[in-house]
Amino acid sequence: MRLYILVLLLLPVLANAQRGASPRREWRDDVSTLSVFSEQGDLFFVVLNGIAQNDVPTTRIRIDRLPQYGNDVEVVFADKRTPAIRRRITVADPVDGKAVNMTMKIVKGRDGQARLKFHKCVEVEHDYRPERGEVVMDYNDYSQTVATGGRIETLSHFTVHEVKSAMNAQTFEDMKKSVKGASFNDTKLSTAKSALASNYISTDQVVEICKLLSFDDSKLDFAKYAYSKTVDQNNYFKVVNVFSFSDSKESLNAFISAGGK
Repeated sequence: MRLYILVLLLLPVLANAQRGASPRREWRDDVSTLSVFSEQGDLFFVVLNGIAQNDVPTTRIRIDRLPQYGNDVEVVFADKRTPAIRRRITVADPVDGKAVNMTMKIVKGRDGQARLKFHKCVEVEHDYRPERGEVVMDYNDYSQTVATGGRIETLSHFTVHEVKSAMNAQTFEDMKKSVKGASFNDTKLSTAKSALASNYISTDQVVEICKLLSFDDSKLDFAKYAYSKTVDQNNYFKVVNVFSFSDSKESLNAFISAGGK
């Protein structure tokens, strides 16, 4: 009887010790995993719920321990030319709502546009072994595991940089509609500027907005304003072609050469 009581008293201690042995890999049945890979080998970053997950671009990533089933997923490409993809994804079994490992693939169509498509959905694998070159990490943990040549290397506490991506097609269309809908040129200009308060833009998008403005001075004003919010400044020379007068072109060229000052 005494031995039985002693065992009962020790059970909580033993359970706590077992849990404390490997807290990072203690799995819960309600925690899902998202995997993303590029079908054509494009390097990318994943921004999950507004937080950049990988510091170094990759072609394949697995993010464990998602905080919720519904997640805002943005894929930002390292080449700075391919427009970012953004989707709201429910990472859960559509029948019973249980946690799953959902895999999405990045594909490019004949039009060159990248799209994020469903690939497969399986039960969460607790003892998952990463594929060669795959980044595996816990959501927002800022440590990553990379499989290289049969070894698994862990890189901890990497720096998370702000990942800038131009506004997606729908947001840009909304911006153009707002600019077009303004009655006066000055209002068009102020509307265009206000749209960049919380968005980034591409060079091609700057060109399209400039074409909606009536005068060279307004176009130049916006072009200079938008420069710091442009994700591909190396292509900014294209904007010069929207001007009618050589003075405006020379002014923008000097501005670009001075690093936007």
